[in-house]
Order: sequence, then structure tokens, then C-alpha cells
Amino acid sequence: MVLKLVLICFVSQMALFADERGTQSGISTATSLEKDSSYDTDEVHDYLSRKVLIFSTNLDQLFSGGFEEDQNSSLDTESRFAGQIDKQEKYLKIYQAAAWFDDFFKDENYLDIKNKSFVKVQGGYIFDKRGDSALYNKISARIKLPKTQEKLQIFIGDDVQEGGIVSNARHAAMNEGIGIKYYLPLYGRLFSNASLGLSGIDNPYVKTHLEYPILMGRWLFKANQNFKYAVETEFDEWTDLYFDRKLSDKELIRILFQRSTNNRIKGMDYLTQLSYMNMLKNGVGYSYYVAANGRTKDLSDTYENGLHPQEGVYNYSLGAVWRQQLVKEYLFYQIEPILSYHEQYDYRPNYLLRFTIDLYFGYKQ
Repeated sequence: MVLKLVLICFVSQMALFADERGTQSGISTATSLEKDSSYDTDEVHDYLSRKVLIFSTNLDQLFSGGFEEDQNSSLDTESRFAGQIDKQEKYLKIYQAAAWFDDFFKDENYLDIKNKSFVKVQGGYIFDKRGDSALYNKISARIKLPKTQEKLQIFIGDDVQEGGIVSNARHAAMNEGIGIKYYLPLYGRLFSNASLGLSGIDNPYVKTHLEYPILMGRWLFKANQNFKYAVETEFDEWTDLYFDRKLSDKELIRILFQRSTNNRIKGMDYLTQLSYMNMLKNGVGYSYYVAANGRTKDLSDTYENGLHPQEGVYNYSLGAVWRQQLVKEYLFYQIEPILSYHEQYDYRPNYLLRFTIDLYFGYKQ
């Protein structure tokens, strides 16, 4: 709750900070909305988006000192990353297609290498037939600092994908917080960054992310490795292995293998998922997926119904994601129905429905 209040205060003060420094940096701001009551939705969005970008530029001035020109780090994150891929056109197209789908569906690892300024406000409702249904809301932000040669970025909130990946609760909370991210120099195809942040006022953490892509025939293989140490959860590490294949300009198949460990919990958690993604047209896409979650050791915890978490696969799920633009490139809605067979309910079918609205300011997709 304290962290949410900090985030809300930060976003509310951002526009004021931009106004105070916007003139000094030579950036023109939008016409005052108070003088024109006839503005439409697009003008409101453009005004607030401009505030986000102005704030990013002003903050950039504060952190730019001491960073020397480094061609290995100064390029746009996507450009320098793609530049390390085999230059043959057919291979580059596979990588670009995978990145495009990740951008649209907001895959968490794609957001981890993304270096754009934006503020995202998200709200929605989760219906759970056998569990607890609830409303939820989030605020997240990324503040790009280009004058630091792409090396620093301020982040707020979390990057974890709400739909498409059926990860465990521990993994879903790994990226929450507020802090600063440092982009390390690129070595060959190896991309990496390090973060220092707070996940709660009394829970500081450090995190590193590594990614390495390899093209294998018609498949793009991406290996992601993450390490994190936090005061509350101590040491976490998790690995994601992606196998992407482009079927056409609008279709992609993805196979995902995921594993994670925590030094306080016995054994390892794992996830296997097969996804099919399709873009019907600009701003409209859907995906289907089938997934299985498991663990390698019994746990001492107890579910509310008295059952104990057992070794082996504890959840099978089938799901679909429909994502569509409501207004241009900044207002989206997403619907995700899920059929789940969880050990908590003795593997009886459970029906879930997740509805989400995403509103973006600043960088447009």
C-alpha cells in the first residue's frame, strides 16, 4: 500500500516537475488545458504524453554527467540488439517478428530490454469460479535517460505480463518495485542489465538480467537468465528458454520452458507452454496457449482446503488472449478466458476470466 501511494504521488508530481524545467530545456509544452474546455480525448492524451517525455528529458539532464560516448552502448536498445543478429534478411525477419509480437502482447522479458519512456495505467477484473474474484489496478513507468548513452533508466511498478504466461505467484512478483536500471555494454549477442530498487519501503533488492539469442534454421532461440537478491525473499534465480518460429507475417509459434528457484523453498518450480499468436489486423491480435506448471519437491505449506502441495505437475491450463486497440495506440483492452486444472481443487476444472484495460502515456507502440 505504501509503495502504491509513492507511485501515485510520483506520477502526480511528474507534470509539475516538467512545467518547472520545460522552459529551461527548450522544450515547448502543450497549450494549457485550462484555457480550452473543448479539447477531445486525443488532445488530453497528447498533452499528458508530452509531459511524460518532458519529464524524461529533464531528468536525463540530472543523470547525464560522467557518461562518455560508447558506441557499444549508445545505440537504441532494439537497434543494437538486432544489429548483432545474422544480417541475412530471412533471419532478421524472424527476430523482428518475435519482437513485434512481444511488443504487442507485452512479454516481460521484452520489456526488460525495452528502453522507452512511458507511463502505463492498468485496471481490470479477474473472475475465479473456485477462488476469489477481484478488481485490480497498477501504475508502472519507464523513464529513458538517453544522455547517459542508453545506460540508465528509471522504472516504477512492474513489467510482469498479466496474460499469456501462467507463471506462479512467486515469479509474478519478482519485478515489482521502483528503482534504477543500468544497461551493461553489449558483448557479441549477449545483452545484460542490472537493477537496484525497492519492492516495498523496507525491501531493497538487486537484480541482473542476461539474454542471448541464437538463430537455428527457421527457429529463433532466446535464453534469458535472471538473478535477484531481496531482503524479504533472499535469493531468487529463474531461467526462460524461448523457441520462436514465424509461420507468416501475421503468425508466430512459441515454445517456452521456464524454471525458478528460491533459497528458502525446497526444489525448483517449472513451466512448459506452447503458444500460437496471430495478428488479424493492425491493433488487433489473439493467442492460444496450453501450459503446465510443476515443482520438483513437496512443500510444507497447506492450501485452504487442507491439501498439501505435492511434487510433480500441479496445474494444467488452456487459455486464449484477445487484445485490441480501443483508441489509436494508447488505449487497449484485453480479454483472457482460462480453463485450469489445479491440484488445490483436486484437479477439477476451474474457470477464470481476466479483463484488462491498458492506458499508455508517452512512448506509443
